[in-house]
Amino acid sequence: MKKILIFILHLTFLSQILGQVTITDTQFYSICDTDGDQIVTIPFSELQNFSLDVLSEFNESPEVYLTQAYEGIIRIRNLYSPEPQIQTVCGDTSGPGGYYDIAINSAKEIFIVRQGGVIQKVGTETQTCQFENLGNTGHTSLALSFDHLDHLYEGGWGTEVFRAENGDYSNFTLWHDFGEGNPSGDFVQIGDFLYVAWTMPNGRDYLYKVTLGSNNVYVSHENLGEIDNGTFGLAAEYGRLYGNTVNYLYEINLETLETTVVKQRPNQGNSSFNWWGAAGSHEALNLEISYHRTETQAINGTTPLSNPFISDDFPIDWVYVRIHESTQNKTYVVPIEISIQTAPEGIELTKQECIDFATGNAVFSLGDYRPEINPDPDLLISFYQNLADLEAGENALPLTYSVSASETIYAKLENGAENCHGIVPLHLVVPEFSVEYESYTAFCLGTETVLSVPDEFESYEWIGIQPADQNQPLDTNEVIISQPGNYSLIVSDESGCSYELPFEVVLGGAPEITDVQINGNSITVHVSPSGNYEYSLDGVFWQSSATFQNIPINDYDIFVRDLVGCYSEPYKFTYFLIPNFISPNGDGKNDVWKIRGIETLPEAELQILDRYGKLFAVRKANAEGIVWDGKYLGNPVPSGTYWYLLKLDETNTQTGSITVRN
Repeated sequence: MKKILIFILHLTFLSQILGQVTITDTQFYSICDTDGDQIVTIPFSELQNFSLDVLSEFNESPEVYLTQAYEGIIRIRNLYSPEPQIQTVCGDTSGPGGYYDIAINSAKEIFIVRQGGVIQKVGTETQTCQFENLGNTGHTSLALSFDHLDHLYEGGWGTEVFRAENGDYSNFTLWHDFGEGNPSGDFVQIGDFLYVAWTMPNGRDYLYKVTLGSNNVYVSHENLGEIDNGTFGLAAEYGRLYGNTVNYLYEINLETLETTVVKQRPNQGNSSFNWWGAAGSHEALNLEISYHRTETQAINGTTPLSNPFISDDFPIDWVYVRIHESTQNKTYVVPIEISIQTAPEGIELTKQECIDFATGNAVFSLGDYRPEINPDPDLLISFYQNLADLEAGENALPLTYSVSASETIYAKLENGAENCHGIVPLHLVVPEFSVEYESYTAFCLGTETVLSVPDEFESYEWIGIQPADQNQPLDTNEVIISQPGNYSLIVSDESGCSYELPFEVVLGGAPEITDVQINGNSITVHVSPSGNYEYSLDGVFWQSSATFQNIPINDYDIFVRDLVGCYSEPYKFTYFLIPNFISPNGDGKNDVWKIRGIETLPEAELQILDRYGKLFAVRKANAEGIVWDGKYLGNPVPSGTYWYLLKLDETNTQTGSITVRN
């Protein structure tokens, strides 16, 4: 009996020293050992978020209070659940109007600031809606918050923030002047820092992180970056930071500044219910979280672990989270059993496949590689194109996988353990292939052409060679072709891949110039057979038209070629111009009618008539091109105008006039 009494006295003394200590039920945490060394690293943030979830079991549910513009106070409960609940705390009541902001101190007393800077105490979490005027800030206050020392901060439309000491809420003094902008939300303490929502002159809202000194005096601040615009309030709850706009409550990740909507405001069509101010139910409490190896260390707050926690007790380890609130001297100890799962391992592979001629893709049979990656038949092995899809378990690749170029995919190895899988890269290699060669070749009738590729491959095989051209080696990089058609060459490179290279061989014609017709000051070239040709008077300059305009009197070698490049034989031609005047008076000038070049047409016949149709001469040009001397029956014809018909051939007759002056 005496020993029992002594033990009870000892426990009472320990309770007075340590305050109220609550040991929670054991929580279970599973982590994956991805590298197989039986050691895992767990950041404290993982365990903190995990442990805070249990506080709701001890009436310490994470909650955020919000003021509604003209409709009183609400609170959002069970913040960590998928569907937090909205609960009315106080409806609208008489007073100076408006509910600008809200603050909660360490004793869970609720304060609000209303129109004109009037500060009211509303009551406590259990005794609410007993409005009591405490003082006046002397200006419109937009923000109101407590720190862990129960200092009350407020700010309005200016750059200054004011503070009242604990209990004296009618006397505010300058805490800090930020120089520009004004508070858009509150001033809430997390750890040794005060977080401030601040509106800058550009109209955007930013989050300031203020370093605190002794008695939470201002030391310095940094701008962490932009937060959701229209942020009217900030709230801290168990180390997490929340902001609110008029329409939703959101959480701010202090490491990345990413925001996540927690709850949307109902009845958004009624601005009287706009959410203006915010306060965490426990934001003024000085919450300290530490991590320990044993339960005794956690109860006493001794031998805290360093961040991150490194667990090497495989496969089960323990860590104890101590959550201590110094203001009310409450301590919660959360035992966490850590189960370490081992991720399956596999062998990293490199596989090669060649491009298929028909599809242009290489085909990999992924299922065939499973035994090489890990032969365990109980493993589930699936394949993904990227790590994001693998982690999400989305867009698994088909086991017959086609690619046009090399890439690395990933095998996911699963043995049934939740969120613990192995990842093995699988390198799919498709050998690159490129070669420069002439795939289109044209040659002329009666000639040959050579098809070839660079001599840089391991083997060659010509396909489609016609019998007339098969009397030559068909396993080299070139072949002689005398027949038009479509051919191909299969080459193999050093990687063992084969590729088919197509060739098109086109036969040109043998164009022949059949006639050149003179049309006044132009000539037209006639070719057989008909087709698309190019024409030249010298074999240098070419045109697509068969007619040449305004050419000089000269001797020409006319050429024709088809689009393949096959030429005709040169066609010798003299272009002549018919003079229209002679004066056969014996003075040696223009005494005879001479047509230069007519001698090249020995069959050409000239008829000369007067205007009445009387035939004066029928001539053929002599070797000098002289066709008429201006005489009829040996006598000079009378001066005047005469007509001629120059018949070059059966289809070409030139007509015109000539003036004779004796």
